[in-house]
Amino acid sequence: MAVKRFQNLLKTRNFGFIIGFLFSVFFCLTGFSSGLFGDLEAKLLDTYFSVKSLGSRNAIQKGVWKADANDAVSPDILILGIEAKTLQRFGNWPFPRGVHADLVNSLSRIKNQEEREKSLFLDIFFIDETQNPADDQKLADSISQSGRVFLESILDASSYGEAHDREMLYRQNFLLEKTGSFAHIGDGWKTMRPFQGIQTNLPRFNRAAKGYGAANVVQDGDDKLVRRQPLVFKYSLLAGELVYEELDEEFTVDEAAYERLSWYDREGKEHQISLPLHKSELADLKTVLWDQAPPLVYDSDGDGEAETETRVVEIYRDFFIPSITFSLALDYWGSSLSDCRVYPGSHIEVSRPSAPPVVIPIDNQCAMIINYAGPASSAAVDGPKTFPVRSYAGYVRETSDNPAEWPETRSLAGKIVMVGAFEKGMADDEKLSPYGMMFGVEIHANSLNTMITESFIKHLPLWANIFLVFVATMLVSFFASRFKNLWSMPLSLLLSILIFLACSFLFDLYNILINYSVPFAGMFFSYITIILYRSSTEEREKRKIRAMFGKYVSPEVVAQMMDHPPELGGVDKELTVFFSDIRGFTSLSETLTPQELVKHLNEYLSAMTDIILETGGTLDKYVGDEIMCFWGAPLEVQDHAFRACQCALLQKKKLAELNEQWPAEKRLAIGIGLNTGIMTVGNMGSQGRMNYTLMGDNVNLGARLEGTNKVYGTMIIVSEYTYALVKDQFVFRELDTIRVKGKNRPVVIYELVDYLT
Repeated sequence: MAVKRFQNLLKTRNFGFIIGFLFSVFFCLTGFSSGLFGDLEAKLLDTYFSVKSLGSRNAIQKGVWKADANDAVSPDILILGIEAKTLQRFGNWPFPRGVHADLVNSLSRIKNQEEREKSLFLDIFFIDETQNPADDQKLADSISQSGRVFLESILDASSYGEAHDREMLYRQNFLLEKTGSFAHIGDGWKTMRPFQGIQTNLPRFNRAAKGYGAANVVQDGDDKLVRRQPLVFKYSLLAGELVYEELDEEFTVDEAAYERLSWYDREGKEHQISLPLHKSELADLKTVLWDQAPPLVYDSDGDGEAETETRVVEIYRDFFIPSITFSLALDYWGSSLSDCRVYPGSHIEVSRPSAPPVVIPIDNQCAMIINYAGPASSAAVDGPKTFPVRSYAGYVRETSDNPAEWPETRSLAGKIVMVGAFEKGMADDEKLSPYGMMFGVEIHANSLNTMITESFIKHLPLWANIFLVFVATMLVSFFASRFKNLWSMPLSLLLSILIFLACSFLFDLYNILINYSVPFAGMFFSYITIILYRSSTEEREKRKIRAMFGKYVSPEVVAQMMDHPPELGGVDKELTVFFSDIRGFTSLSETLTPQELVKHLNEYLSAMTDIILETGGTLDKYVGDEIMCFWGAPLEVQDHAFRACQCALLQKKKLAELNEQWPAEKRLAIGIGLNTGIMTVGNMGSQGRMNYTLMGDNVNLGARLEGTNKVYGTMIIVSEYTYALVKDQFVFRELDTIRVKGKNRPVVIYELVDYLT
């Protein structure tokens, strides 16, 4: 009874559910914990963006366009693009800083100060002094008088050197002191990516600015797309170095001030050291350091040989810097860094005056997924626009110091004005987004828009993702184990499409990102495994046939016979046929005993056949010492002529190696003939016995070319038809124009010499 139950359990209709369950568990464990499908999920995110519903625009009269409102875009974001019109007016980039000063003044100098912009972000770097100090001072004054200008800093993974870092930190301190620091950085700050280099603006500009932020974005490794924006960066300042021997159980750092202890391995990867260090942990650390860290050697007498060596650990002091878009969002909300509590790997909570707090989902590097509102905008008047883009030149005005002469307004009340490059080739400021190439200032605009509209992309809870994996996988397991392939495949495919459409729909309407690749992997592998299992248990007779015929024909022919039982007749296809024969085989056979001859011939045929199969050829037959094979059937390949030539050259090389191993009396010489053309290929013979082979005039021509080698003293001869297909890939020598038996038309023949290098 127990045996019968076990046999019933192993039946496909029952065991298929076990397969589905096991794959569900496997992919939930690997997919959600290891990030195995991270790259695929990123590509799917791009796909969701591409099918997102977008606004449209229509021409209401010539030269006048009306764009439908895009609810996904905040009306408080405006881009001032430095585009072709601006470049025509002010000349080559970069502009004199006095031009930027005029822009800042033109926005701030209006009579009705309540109509001013909310903030002004200059996506422009002012790192060096110019040759016009007056312009530099004019810009610094305009920034100070505006009181609403935000500037950017750039962080780099590596330090620039002590002198440069000291200067940049001096400049950065003006901003750090002005904006304060984050109220709280939660657990996980130690494993955030450290940046050890920083570039920022001249002190006069940083002193004058209202706020700042890092302009870095994340470009994913393989495709370099910008999908995420870190909102908080970790700038790590080297506070000290010490050798391992200086560590003891009492050693500590001030973690409350975000100090940490770490070391770097030989590949430059950083490793954190947890404190406090007990005796066992110190011993373990020493083992790891001496095994993986580069040594610090001491050569006191200078003889080139180290007397002692040790390992170094480093103390870092971390500073947490907001991104420029996060700073602009905080200003928009009326909040500051002290109102932010950061929990790496979870969220950032921002307290707002007179409004509920904002909760921003982030990853363990404090990066937020950018919810792109649409494709890249155009600076042209009649071009497509996701964000409003106006010309920088339209706002640059020389303004008087006399308030009585100021205009009433610039119609920018409450707007976040973002100034940046908007012309190709002007600056290295274009990056790849899910919608294609996009200027950096618009990527910042999308990041900012995500925050101020609170349109955050939220991941489906883990339990819901796991539930989806099990439901989808078990449904496919039901289809695959209970229905024939004719029904199970379309049903499974339909289910996968419906789940994808549901994921896209929820992303479009509710900004919910559902992991699709894990349930799809569960469905796919469960389906394939169940079908394979069913084939292995319910089609034993077919396997017997496969094993039987596999002894006589190639595996490809067997596979074709299983899918389509062979019949008499064949099909016409363009193929390349190969004939080879041993020269002087009769004389050789007279010098060897039959057993020696068979052994020698088998060694030769085995080596030659291996090369035929390695190049994808189909072995037709052996006729004594002659080999016949072809390329292009039963599996169709486009480069059959190339493969045949490659095979001939490899056999030539292999034969030379064999001849070096054999005594002089056993050495062989062969002739090879190749021809390409239309030939009839198929199972030919009788109902009782068939052979998968070739027929036709072009087959005969190949055989004739093999024998022609004797006349010209060559080893490999190809016809003009084969030559025409591969003449750019191999070296040939034209031999002659001949008329072979059975052919009226002369054929040009060539000797195949070598590969074309």
